[in-house]
Amino acid sequence: MRERLAFLAIAVVVAASIAATAAAARPLRLVEAGGAEFPERAFVISLPQKARLAKERVTLRENGVLVPGFSLTPVGEATGPASGVVLVIDASESMAGAPIRNAMAAARAFAAKRRPSQQLAVLAYNATTETVLPFTTDEGQIEGALEGTPRIAYFTRMYEAIDRAISMIQEEHLSPGSIVLLSDGQEVGSLASPAAAIAKARAAHIRVFSVGLRSRYYDAKTLGKLAAQTGGRYREASSPKALEPIFSELGSELSSEYMLRYESTADVGQRVRIAIRIKGVPGLLVSGYNSPEEAAAAAEPYRPSVGARILQSPLTMLIVALGTTLLLGFAVLTLLRPRRRTLRSRMAEFVSVRPTPPEEQASGGGITSRVLVGAERSLETTKWWARFKETCELAEISTPPFRIAMFTLAGTIFVSWLLVVITGSLLFALVGLAVPWTVRSLINRKLERKRKQFGEQLPDNLQVLASALRAGHSFVGALSVVVDDADEPSKSEFRRVVADEQLGVQLEDAIRSIVRRMDNEDLEQVALVAALQRRTGGNMAEVLERVTETIRERFELRRLVQTLTAQGRMSRWIVSALPVGLLLALWAINPDYIQPLFTTSVGRIALTVATAMLIAGSLVIKRIVDIKV
Repeated sequence: MRERLAFLAIAVVVAASIAATAAAARPLRLVEAGGAEFPERAFVISLPQKARLAKERVTLRENGVLVPGFSLTPVGEATGPASGVVLVIDASESMAGAPIRNAMAAARAFAAKRRPSQQLAVLAYNATTETVLPFTTDEGQIEGALEGTPRIAYFTRMYEAIDRAISMIQEEHLSPGSIVLLSDGQEVGSLASPAAAIAKARAAHIRVFSVGLRSRYYDAKTLGKLAAQTGGRYREASSPKALEPIFSELGSELSSEYMLRYESTADVGQRVRIAIRIKGVPGLLVSGYNSPEEAAAAAEPYRPSVGARILQSPLTMLIVALGTTLLLGFAVLTLLRPRRRTLRSRMAEFVSVRPTPPEEQASGGGITSRVLVGAERSLETTKWWARFKETCELAEISTPPFRIAMFTLAGTIFVSWLLVVITGSLLFALVGLAVPWTVRSLINRKLERKRKQFGEQLPDNLQVLASALRAGHSFVGALSVVVDDADEPSKSEFRRVVADEQLGVQLEDAIRSIVRRMDNEDLEQVALVAALQRRTGGNMAEVLERVTETIRERFELRRLVQTLTAQGRMSRWIVSALPVGLLLALWAINPDYIQPLFTTSVGRIALTVATAMLIAGSLVIKRIVDIKV
């Protein structure tokens, strides 16, 4: 019996010692809280132990003058902004295994001690900062987020995580706002500095409670400085298992704080000293601040004038930007306005003659014309430029090819710059390459439409040609009959054949020129018939009728192929558009889920590979369903 009593006494002494140690570890503190505009002042009182504090026990003095009118309420129950805490947990490679599991257990212990009205958020940091839990008071959401463990990665960018936590507290307008930081080593890879993080936390009146998990890279000095200069406290854990009681004690401390608010009577630009004494609690709480140069209550709110609001509105900026762009475009168009066409260039629209060389056109022109001709002459050495000029001419585009190329280049640069400015990622600059692809597609589509129309008109035109031959016309005379009866573009092309023949070009060569311009192999048979008729004679009308029947049958076969491949063409567009649409939908629903694709190196590589595979797959399907008949 005596042994039991002795053991019980020892246990009571040990418990009292532990309680005294805990009380000593939690000193009586007074910290200024954010969210209050002068003359209103707000301070957070941290008690050494969890106890109920009545207003009658508190005496408040400002510069030695007793302040009778103040409010004192527990944090989380005070009127005004809600309180909030952000747990910032190290998720670097050194935390893998037992340390990160114990860290999440400590986070759960902290959450169990918080007040129900206290907002809680959790961040995990390594190379990036991950939002494990946004600010919430939902118990189920908190428990679900803290059940697992965050992703482990290299780097320990602690100051970026602190900056993110401060921004979250400011966005939610929480007061008081606190950060509980866990780190097991020195900071690695941050672009921010500790001085900047401390300055931002002090300016926002946000306390940082740092917890250090001892390791060989352990930096207690930095963690202690971070806590001391922001009004928080520093605690050290000798092992991962020691984290849970530390976080539990911090949760109890932050949930037992009190918010004190009062109206200051200090003059503007004055140094103010605050002294608080609590009856029954030893010690004097002292704090101070400098009142602003102009009191917020006395200052008139700034109201910009109507003219200033109009000039500074986004709509005005957009109008000015568009107006500037239009003026620049007008100036460029004025400089690049082509000279009057010569007789030779006008004749080139109807016959196959070589137009006047650019150097001859610019011989009597101004500086602008000579510069543009020189630039175009440098492009003449490339093969693609000759093809591009011919394509524009065949597509009947009135804008000069050099101007199209210049505006395409300017549009590509502008779109790339605009996407980089909007998204902040250089990866999106590659999307600007869609501008030249779009311009080329529009030109080719217009040309293909013209060639397709010519091909559809060809059987009827050949039928008219055969009928004119049967009526006794010569081949050239029959072509003149076709020119009179045909629609565009057949009318212009056959007129070119007649004009070439009149200028001495052999008829089959003139027809082959149209074959090349219209990319129509069926017309090649007409050129062959013309050559045979010129050399040997024969019933050309009957041959042309056979050619017409063959062309009509080929058209029927092409329509059948188009019908059979319609599903494949539609599948190509659906399969190609589905990943892009899914990416945009996920971005609209949950941007944080998609953000790593654009902010991390692995994400950018994956996005680039996916884009390349998507384009390659679309081109492969196009080749499969594009059957030439």
